[in-house]
Amino acid sequence: MASESPESPPALASFPPQSPTPDDAPTEPFRFLDLPLELREQIYSLYFKPADRLRKSPELESQGFYGGVYDFDLRLQRTCKQIAKESKKVWRREVRTVKIGTPWPSAVNHISSEGLVPIICTDRQADFHNDHHALVQITAPFHQAVPEHTVVLLLEDLHLFTQTWYYSALSYPMLNDRLSTTFKLRDPDMDDVDEGDEKDIPLALQRRLLLPFSQVKGLYSMEIEGYNKAVERELRQAMAVPPPTLPQSCEAATKRLHEGDAHLARGEEGAEDALQSYKAAFHAIHILIEGRTRRVLADTFFHAQITNGTYAGQTGMMVRVILRLRLVARFLAVFLTQQNWGEAAYWGMRSVRIMTDTMDTEFEHLLADLVGGDDVGLIYVRAGIALYKMKADIERWHEELKDYEGEEMADVSTLFRVSQKHLKRGKERTKKELEKYGIPRPFVILFNDPEPSDASSTTVNVDANEDGGAVGGGFGALGGAGYTLHFDFDQ
Repeated sequence: MASESPESPPALASFPPQSPTPDDAPTEPFRFLDLPLELREQIYSLYFKPADRLRKSPELESQGFYGGVYDFDLRLQRTCKQIAKESKKVWRREVRTVKIGTPWPSAVNHISSEGLVPIICTDRQADFHNDHHALVQITAPFHQAVPEHTVVLLLEDLHLFTQTWYYSALSYPMLNDRLSTTFKLRDPDMDDVDEGDEKDIPLALQRRLLLPFSQVKGLYSMEIEGYNKAVERELRQAMAVPPPTLPQSCEAATKRLHEGDAHLARGEEGAEDALQSYKAAFHAIHILIEGRTRRVLADTFFHAQITNGTYAGQTGMMVRVILRLRLVARFLAVFLTQQNWGEAAYWGMRSVRIMTDTMDTEFEHLLADLVGGDDVGLIYVRAGIALYKMKADIERWHEELKDYEGEEMADVSTLFRVSQKHLKRGKERTKKELEKYGIPRPFVILFNDPEPSDASSTTVNVDANEDGGAVGGGFGALGGAGYTLHFDFDQ
């Protein structure tokens, strides 16, 4: 968050470590103000660069800040009047901010934990922040709730905030009917400009500040102050466009999935494009993915029956589950293609845990009837391939493999055996995939017909001289229970 403390940390003679000083090294302090103004402004720009100031950590996540926090240090503006004036000009020009007031104290935590929105500052610090280019005040007039809680966001992250609002309205259809919102445009330099020297704020900037709110539909009332009338009309017209329907959302995800498949067919060259298409498919069914963080939003939206289109006659929730499984299997295929074994193992085992921990045999059979279970089987297979590759290069993956120690399902043989109950049509394809990644033959022949009658039989032992060593029962054996498919949608 922006640092406002006037106190500087005590100087430590031993930190940072000092290199031996050559005899001809300069002993005078660097005369920063002797640099041309153009160079000084470039230095200020680098100093305030938001991408270098975003902090993420497990500690911040434990406080709900999953989107991260910007750690801007504004003490530079207190060094001297000239530097303060110069640096503040660059700060306001390049770090454009939006101040948002809301009636609910939980809103800040919600947008960061669920919407993965990075935060600049909140509450008291946000109240004193006066460099914002726009003010948004949300009220709930029927409850006499006023915007008592404030958060400051970077303009570049504003779309994440409005996206979170969009998903909240899908989950609570009556939400926006009870909200009033005021949008105020402001010039943060107005107090430093002589009367008569004011400049109009460019239309392009006005659009960036206002149009992200086109995702917000059906507000009880709305006031817009200071914006150009043309920009205001654009917002109102965009707000009037209804959001995609349930059938449209599912079909958009399917389209993106097929686009990803076409990219992935090009091999490693198309893998990154495939990954972006698959992420877009997840997004279409309201699942956000950022790094290793995933958020499943707007569940209520998918509870309805689909009445038209490709998926007519099915429930939205069932279609969403099927699409999720297909997309996870493809995510793993991308990571394997990129030889990114760690990511493939992480996402594969994450899904395996969900499917294993939430057992529902009836649901498993239903899903198998609908999609043949092949995508479920491929998740197990590809997680097994990734773990095999990691264990075959134990020196490199030693630390990450510790995360799977003692985990029953984190065993290559077990994953392959459990996969077979779900693979109805794809065993030959699976064998080819195993051979493609150099998986030893004792594992490959597990997929020969006839199928093994006992999915919980002993693990396969692989000769240590065959393709990197033994990767059999290294993480424990499978308990004899059946494994079913039921997704916990809060995960």
